[in-house]
Amino acid sequence: MTEEAAPLIKHPFFFVLKRSRKEPPLDWLIEILTARTPSVLIAAAMSILSFSSAGWCQTISATVSATAPRGFCGHNYAMLMTGAEPNLTPALGSAAGFPGALTAVVGVGVIQFSRGCKSISGELIYNDGDIQFTGNGGTAGLTGGPAACYSSVSLVGGLPCFDGGNHFTNGSVTSGGAPPGMALLQFTANFNFFDFGLGPTSTGSMPFAFTIHETAGDFTLVGNTVPSPTAPVLTLTLQEQDPEVNPVPTTFGRPPYLGNSAIICNGYGANNDDVVASILNSMSGGVAGYGTAVGSVQIFSSGQAGGLLSFNTNDNLQVSPAPPFPNNTACDFTEMLDPYDPPAAFADGTSNISNSISSPSTDPTCTNAATMGAGFTTNQVAWGPDDSNSFAIVSGLTATVFQFVPPGEMSTCTHFANTPAGSVSIAPFLLS
Repeated sequence: MTEEAAPLIKHPFFFVLKRSRKEPPLDWLIEILTARTPSVLIAAAMSILSFSSAGWCQTISATVSATAPRGFCGHNYAMLMTGAEPNLTPALGSAAGFPGALTAVVGVGVIQFSRGCKSISGELIYNDGDIQFTGNGGTAGLTGGPAACYSSVSLVGGLPCFDGGNHFTNGSVTSGGAPPGMALLQFTANFNFFDFGLGPTSTGSMPFAFTIHETAGDFTLVGNTVPSPTAPVLTLTLQEQDPEVNPVPTTFGRPPYLGNSAIICNGYGANNDDVVASILNSMSGGVAGYGTAVGSVQIFSSGQAGGLLSFNTNDNLQVSPAPPFPNNTACDFTEMLDPYDPPAAFADGTSNISNSISSPSTDPTCTNAATMGAGFTTNQVAWGPDDSNSFAIVSGLTATVFQFVPPGEMSTCTHFANTPAGSVSIAPFLLS
């Protein structure tokens, strides 16, 4: 974390916070208005009133980009990347044997801009095709993270995780080379856990270049990757973290109850040359499908947390011959901070979470519970007012017979605050 970036004290989902701004309630609006020079305000008003010359409007946009300060400088953001590798396989349809499926890419992290954007810091967990050894266009799978966790119990030597440190280099924000009114964001993410195929002790790095656009108040930034023959095609969503967070004495924050968070997830199965994916795909006849999940989690100050997820994996479609159709429409789960690699929650808003399926093994609405010890690991970054929302990436699967292995898919989740901390609600999942 840079010296100028605002510190964050993090627990997995919810925080106890002071005001999100030190200024009086309307000062943020005054700052936005006064940050523009009179000439720029006049030019912006003229561009609204007259659209007779497209070239003239483009010149005005370029002037705004050059003169207006970047409102996101001096702030920290949770980061979500989604996209795919460029595809060189013709989409000839199922009659040709292959529809030209894409290799999905996901990433979750935190990025911190110093005042004036003079420096950029952060950390990222990144999954491009998981552990497949060949892919569309000859692209091999790539997975990276700031650190390795679960190394003492993992069947493959560990999973990527956050460590709270700065792992970005070569960061810059410029207007040169960007479209009018936008900015060019560049940084290199460095990984101390790099590529399951190479082993968990390998290190590596990956450069990124995004064209980004600001939104009102700079609470959200959006962008996409700059076209390059060697880069994936990604979208970027940045959500501002709350700039002031107070440390709290309990595992998950303020007692006695920390609220409820709604969850929405989606993921793409990896190709069959991914070791874990080949096992998962075999349950549906070798199909690497698209999956979703929706549900909620509740957090208690005792360190207990749990909830319910409803999964839809490829509409439960099977390729004949196939095992009985699965049903995972109501799976209970519990969660905790990674117990093998404390502290597992860090001042930059990141945390490493271990989740366990807790439905009875005979539950007809949770086929996953029939696998003894079934669970999954996530890595999360908090954002939003009170930092009560978060982005998450699924970094691994676990069961009694194969502990803490790669996920075999590229999946992310978003958590949205539902019931605020200290409130009372009816829990979909009861903790004893």
